[in-house]
Amino acid sequence: MRRFGKAMAALAVAACTLFGGVATANADENYYGDLGSTKVGTPAVSDVGAHTANVSFDYQIDPSILPKVQSVCFAVEVMRVTSIKPIKDPQFGGFPGFSSLISCSGGTSDGDLTSGSYQSIFGTKTWPVKLGEDVQSYATGQMFSSYDTGMWNHAASGTVQMPVIGLQSNTTYGNTDGLPGFGDYTDTWWKLMAKTGNVCKLADPTGASLACSNAYDQPVDVRSLYAGMRIVLKDGSAINFGRTAKPISDFTTKAEPVAKPEEALPSKTDTKLDVANGHTEPGQTARVYVDNLKAEAKGKADANSLFWYAYIYSEPQALTSPDGAPFVRVQKEASTGKYYFDAVIPSGLPAGEHKISVQDENGTVQAWTPVTVGDAPAPVDKSKLTAAVDAAGKLAEKDYTADSWTPFAKALADAKAVAAKQDASQADVDAAVKALADAQAGLKKAETVPSKPVEPSKPDNGGNNKPSNNNKPANDKPAADDKKSESKNDEQSDLSKTGASVIGVAGMLALLVVLAAGFLVAGKARR
Repeated sequence: MRRFGKAMAALAVAACTLFGGVATANADENYYGDLGSTKVGTPAVSDVGAHTANVSFDYQIDPSILPKVQSVCFAVEVMRVTSIKPIKDPQFGGFPGFSSLISCSGGTSDGDLTSGSYQSIFGTKTWPVKLGEDVQSYATGQMFSSYDTGMWNHAASGTVQMPVIGLQSNTTYGNTDGLPGFGDYTDTWWKLMAKTGNVCKLADPTGASLACSNAYDQPVDVRSLYAGMRIVLKDGSAINFGRTAKPISDFTTKAEPVAKPEEALPSKTDTKLDVANGHTEPGQTARVYVDNLKAEAKGKADANSLFWYAYIYSEPQALTSPDGAPFVRVQKEASTGKYYFDAVIPSGLPAGEHKISVQDENGTVQAWTPVTVGDAPAPVDKSKLTAAVDAAGKLAEKDYTADSWTPFAKALADAKAVAAKQDASQADVDAAVKALADAQAGLKKAETVPSKPVEPSKPDNGGNNKPSNNNKPANDKPAADDKKSESKNDEQSDLSKTGASVIGVAGMLALLVVLAAGFLVAGKARR
């Protein structure tokens, strides 16, 4: 599909050729015969986004004309003017039903669009509105057309789907200033001429001069939006776009999309993304493959009418198409049959791990995928941090002052958090190691208090052998059985005591014998 970006030049030249006071477009090639049932049905608009919309319509070619047809070009014409600077009060006439904008030649194909050509075709600009060679006014706004000469399959009828790109966000498109009684189509040049006359205030009220006293921008709302076809016959004549075109109902594009924050990206999506080789470079175009598209989305992609909005994280930045469009187009790769989109990675994006996500025209995240931008970063070394945390964890709070322990405990907790963080950078790790080492170096030993010597315990009875009151026998009288038991125990006790006494007396006698013998020996020795 081609985007006719030279519409303004063609409009100024072709539409302003006068034939007997009638403004026409290449009148010698126009087919003026009966069109019969040749027509375009009422167009429908769907999938309106911030910068895109899909237009569909039915068509018919009368059986009497079909054998004469050489080619058919389906087209959509867009014009939206927000201000006019009137120069002269134009004096014009003619029939406003022939389009000078749609010639189905020239322009730029979608595949050849660049960021520069995208802006020159779809961006807001100012152009002269001429009558012959005389400038009548200057119009500011958008004016372009999209056409396709390869879509017709030689059928007498069918349905056409045409994507319209280059729209501006939060903007109303449609039709104004039509001329009743002249059919469904009013030429865009005619609308601009009529509006120029409406806003011009003559410098000379008598009309002797057609110059406008207010030759500065006047705010206006002039819009054209039509869908139709241009049919070239085998004899070289053509059924002009304006004879088949139908107005497209007004619609307003959506506001500029806003990226979902990274933490709001869904954990799972039906659709999957995969960047080729999982790697891309800053300032380069990344090809992102799209898998598991739903049937409806595949149908749109096959018709080159599936438009999404792409972002790259951590801080979300909008990605543009290689042609400079603020959206990406999902399409099928001819060599593999895979669906994909191309997006330009910002040149200033830092190297490292990032994420790419896509949202539809409603702001719903369709999918996201991780991607490495630039050189793959070296793996983060946490060995020093782990060792430092282990060593610090063996220290006891009681051994240090409270004032020095508090910052150390915080540094240790922070170090543990960094050690557990999956995406911690090497700089984070190194900083945690240093902070913990500094805090540990600042620990101060707590002062130790010497313990008092232990005094020997005193006897409970103060050194005497008198029984304490606690050892006195109880006053309770024993029972009969207890008396028998006590009697036996007393007998055993008496025997034990008697034996102990006998042993004690015998020992003393033996000692005396030994001593006596000693004395006798000593006496004999002295004699």
